[in-house]
Amino acid sequence: MDFVTGVNRLLRTNQIIGGDDDDIVDFTDTQHAADIELAQIAIQDELSSLVADKMIPYEKASNTISLVTGTRTYALQTDFVRFYGTRPSFYDSTDNTKIWEYVGGEDQLRDDDYQYKTAQGNPWAWYWHNTTTKQVAFYSVPSSTYNGRSLSYDYEKSVAVTLYTDTLPFINDEEAQAFISCAARRFRVMDESLQVTKLEDDPIYSSAMSRLLSFLKNTNPSEKYGRSYC
Repeated sequence: MDFVTGVNRLLRTNQIIGGDDDDIVDFTDTQHAADIELAQIAIQDELSSLVADKMIPYEKASNTISLVTGTRTYALQTDFVRFYGTRPSFYDSTDNTKIWEYVGGEDQLRDDDYQYKTAQGNPWAWYWHNTTTKQVAFYSVPSSTYNGRSLSYDYEKSVAVTLYTDTLPFINDEEAQAFISCAARRFRVMDESLQVTKLEDDPIYSSAMSRLLSFLKNTNPSEKYGRSYC
């Protein structure tokens, strides 16, 4: 399902367009301009919430970094959101080893080794290099032995939607439709036609979210009703 199809479904769910009304074909329709804009924001906000909770398998991606002699810092992919998994690492297939994050990060490293920015050797740990883009640095700085060495890493990519042709990050229609049901309720909160203290208090939203999370899981639901006690 692409972005504009999701917006159309949201608008029909909330009866803003209905009956014989034509679907919008892009985001330039002037008849429902305000509602179209709010529908886009509702879908984007709902998507951001799912991404923050690590709920979307569509996010997982992999890439590599190629080490260069004497180069300490390296840019991650432009669509990088965060590392995948609870213990992020880089994999060196040449030595069949993993490079783990330096405990305490650069602040601790600065205290542990005042030459950490220049000392070359085996890059056995990584840490965040804080700047205007997502970058990491290695300790020790790669020596000539490691020039051209490829390090792979798993990460969660950006699944943000902006253009009307962008694809919503769901594998099948069931997931996408349940997601739009959630976004439709968020839309009603945003246009103040639904008054709730928090979105999760709305039973329709909670039901749709339950369906969505059930679809996103890679396991079958329990065949038993209620709690199981040992």
